[in-house]
Amino acid sequence: MKIVIIGNNVAGTFTAQNIRLLNEAAEIEIFTQEKYPYYTRVRLPELISEKVIIDDLIVFNEEWYKNKQIKLNLNKTVRRINPKTKTLELEGTDSLISYDKLVLALGSTPNIPPIKNAVKFRDEHKGLFTLRSIDDCLEIKDFIRKEKAKNAIVIGGGLLGLELANQINNSGLDTTVVEFFPRLLPRQLDMECGAMLREEIENKGIKVVLDAATEEILGNGSVTGITLKGGEVIDADIILIQAGIRPTINLAKDANLDTNKGIVVNAYLETSEKDIFAVGDCIEYNNQIWGIIPACMEQSKIVAASVLGLKKVEYLGTIPKNTLKIMGLDLTSIGMIDPSKDTLEQAPGGWDILKKADKKNCCYQKLVLKDNKLKGAILFGDTKAISYVNNKMEQDVDKNELRKLLELYIYKCQNCGKEYDEAMMEILFKDLPENFKCPNCNGPKKDFKQKE
Repeated sequence: MKIVIIGNNVAGTFTAQNIRLLNEAAEIEIFTQEKYPYYTRVRLPELISEKVIIDDLIVFNEEWYKNKQIKLNLNKTVRRINPKTKTLELEGTDSLISYDKLVLALGSTPNIPPIKNAVKFRDEHKGLFTLRSIDDCLEIKDFIRKEKAKNAIVIGGGLLGLELANQINNSGLDTTVVEFFPRLLPRQLDMECGAMLREEIENKGIKVVLDAATEEILGNGSVTGITLKGGEVIDADIILIQAGIRPTINLAKDANLDTNKGIVVNAYLETSEKDIFAVGDCIEYNNQIWGIIPACMEQSKIVAASVLGLKKVEYLGTIPKNTLKIMGLDLTSIGMIDPSKDTLEQAPGGWDILKKADKKNCCYQKLVLKDNKLKGAILFGDTKAISYVNNKMEQDVDKNELRKLLELYIYKCQNCGKEYDEAMMEILFKDLPENFKCPNCNGPKKDFKQKE
């Protein structure tokens, strides 16, 4: 059986590895337009600041592919898929590539919001860039050097946007982050934790502008800045947009596969065409796309089994999860982290939040429960609860056990019995001012004792 995979990203590479783990005899061939074997995109911004070199980013070198008996074809762009004849056409050649099973790991492209002149400046290489590949990094780095850029704007305050801003700032440029939403990391943090992160970022000398819609890219021969909705102008010599992703679906669409936002798949990651599968950032399942590494890893195991006819496990979706360092600060964000009004209306009752905000030490821990089941968590600046959270997601938990884990205490006024529950308060008891008075009997702070 010949299995062809288009795409050498995390989804494509781990699909190949998982197929090989399940079957030693299958012929596996990967085609990618990349110049490099599989590399991590998470650390791409560090290439701009020269914190790393290209070799540091390579996860699996070409020897790894040879040892796994996986044929890797670099610099090969697939022009067309022919499902009826089970062949692929490559750019620059008339020869056809045949397959028995085909896996589309087409990945995604950076999303560019509807900002006037953005696409034009990007396509003409006039100082506006998106970041998705090693070549993008090299182009950005070269532009900064040649143009002697001094001011940078990063549009997008998500994970990659913030790390990109950090490395651009480390390269000696005055850097401003412009975020459409009213907080940084809108998918990973709530408002309170987002405010703590903003303060830390601004302490590093990076400006942050929130709740800001970019309307126009300014410039003639090259970019000179942006105009925000409301008229404010921010100057820049280079602009970088990191505003989410769009699934890559053109090949699938041209081959008449079902597509919507992504390539539509079923629970076994099968497309609408027999013997063609899809995995990773490019797929849409149950009207949802994921675009996160944990989803790619989980899907790669399922699609590997499906390709080999071992359809035992269905894909049920992936709980959003990120564990990483953001500007040197540890962050884990998993599951439902901020139940909105809509969420509470759709699933009312039984919601509990335990929270510890230590603003002096930039630590924030929040656990979200529904009917005593752990549904989500934010762990920022303190990692000791990570293993517990990972093991207990979607399981019943003991609130007293969680209090001990987060070191959250209840302090009781010895005069009137009034309790100060740290899990329900914005400020830890130790951080209350010394002139704090009991809200019930007006007794002094020293009259509160920690409950056992």
